[in-house]
Amino acid sequence: MHSASQIATFKTWAFLSLALLTPAVQAEMRTFTSPDGRTLQAEVQSATSDMVTLKLTNGAPLAVQISKFSEADQAFIAEWRKANPMAIKYNFAATFTKDKRDSSKSSKNNEEITTDTWACNVKLVNRSNLTLDGIKMDYEIYYTQVSGKQAVTRKMTGRADVPSVKHLEEVLVQLRELKLTTTKLEGGFYYLDGSRSRQKDAIEGVVIKLKHDGKQVYEWASAGVPKDRVSTAEGKDSSPAK
Repeated sequence: MHSASQIATFKTWAFLSLALLTPAVQAEMRTFTSPDGRTLQAEVQSATSDMVTLKLTNGAPLAVQISKFSEADQAFIAEWRKANPMAIKYNFAATFTKDKRDSSKSSKNNEEITTDTWACNVKLVNRSNLTLDGIKMDYEIYYTQVSGKQAVTRKMTGRADVPSVKHLEEVLVQLRELKLTTTKLEGGFYYLDGSRSRQKDAIEGVVIKLKHDGKQVYEWASAGVPKDRVSTAEGKDSSPAK
């Protein structure tokens, strides 16, 4: 009969033997081949969507674009990357911009109505020290809609795909268009409720939330976003709600 300590020792040695016989993915030495047939022996140390860092047989590191290798090597690197996800320190800088795309005028009930179509954008700089792809952006655009004496803050929500962005690269993410109106009474007329003769809707700001690999990694609010966002009315479609 074996004692409990002898059995435990045997299990420990069996586990260590199995670990030594099973090559770790990150320690696999491989022959990498370029499209023109050149080869080198190395093991993968780290990889992003477009770059791989190899450890050569002499221990020296080598950073290479993944596209420099054969299709089989590229597939191997992609599988290695899935099995060895990097710990990413997400870091971004964001700014909100708006651009008037179109403007039209009409008249109704002694009012001159100007409708402006605005394109809202977010400029995003990746400061995470590696190339990122597959980022999703959820956003909320806040705007004020005036009706008579009452100004109501509304929001329009949406989602956008962020293009693959390299470290320190800036990308422009286009959000949904927003139609805002300016209403002006013709000369000699006035509103019975005492409202101003000129009323103008306005874009206030935007909130963005970035998701990567299914988890939220960044949130940012521009100037002008109301503090009590929960009580904000919802806008509908690509124009303000009525």
